[in-house]
Amino acid sequence: MLYIPRVLVKEDTLFGEDVLSKFESAVPMEMYIENIDGFEGDGDFISKFGLEIRDTVTFSVSKKRFEQEIATIVSPTLKRPLEGDLIYFPLTKGMFEIKFVEHEDPFYQAGKRYVYKLNCELFQYSQEDFDTGDTMVDRTDSQRDDLAINITFTSGSGTYLTGETVYQGGSLATATFTANTIKWDGVGSLLQIAGTSGSFNGSLGVTGNDSSAYYTSGVTSSPSIPTNIPTDIFSDNSGIQVEADDVFDFTETDPFSEGGY
Repeated sequence: MLYIPRVLVKEDTLFGEDVLSKFESAVPMEMYIENIDGFEGDGDFISKFGLEIRDTVTFSVSKKRFEQEIATIVSPTLKRPLEGDLIYFPLTKGMFEIKFVEHEDPFYQAGKRYVYKLNCELFQYSQEDFDTGDTMVDRTDSQRDDLAINITFTSGSGTYLTGETVYQGGSLATATFTANTIKWDGVGSLLQIAGTSGSFNGSLGVTGNDSSAYYTSGVTSSPSIPTNIPTDIFSDNSGIQVEADDVFDFTETDPFSEGGY
C-alpha cells in the first residue's frame, strides 16, 4: 500500500477543521487486508445525487514497521496513523481515507500492541492538492483540474494565500463575486480558484480577504477553465456552473433577513 499523510494548509482552530489540505508524500508500506470477501459498507447504489460508491475496508499495519517508515521519510514526530490520512490500494487503484485507528485490537496480546487497524472509507475528493511524486496518486488531482479556474493578471501587488477567500467589490460582505484560492503563481501572476459564487467581472480587480492582495486583469473576458487535462465526456458540472451563474446571484441582499440568501 501507499500511506499518504495529510498536511494542513489552513486549519480552523475554532472548529478544529481543515479548510484546505494537501498531500506531499506517499510512503510504501506493507499492510494486511482484513476483509477477505470483498469491500464492506453500503456498496454501490443510485441516489438522488447519482451513483454513489461507499466501500469500506480495514487494513492492519505493523506498529514497528509504521514507525520505521514514517520516521525515516515523513516525520519522526508522527508515531501513529492519523484519521484523515489516505491509503492507496494498488490492486483496485482506489484511494481510502482513514476514519478511525484502532490500536487495541488484538487486546494487548502477549502484553504488547503489535498492529494498528485502520478503518477506512472510499475517499471523496474535495479540491485537495496532490504532489507526492507518485504518478498513480497525483493523477487524483490532475484528472480534476477542470474544476478549477485560472485568472491571469496584468498588474497589482501582494501575495494571495492558499485557502483564503478572494472577492470582487468593495468588501466581502457586499462582494459580487467570491471564490477560494487554490494556488497562486506570483511569477506568472496566475491565480487558480474554485468554489466560485456570483459572476466574475474581468474589468474589476480581485482582492484577497486575508492577504489584502489586489490584482487586476485589465480584460473583460471571463476566467478560463484549464483545458490541458481531458475532461470526462459525461461530466456537465462545468457547463451547469456557468449556466447557474447567469440564473442565480447569491450575492444579492434579502430585505427580510440580515444577510444574503
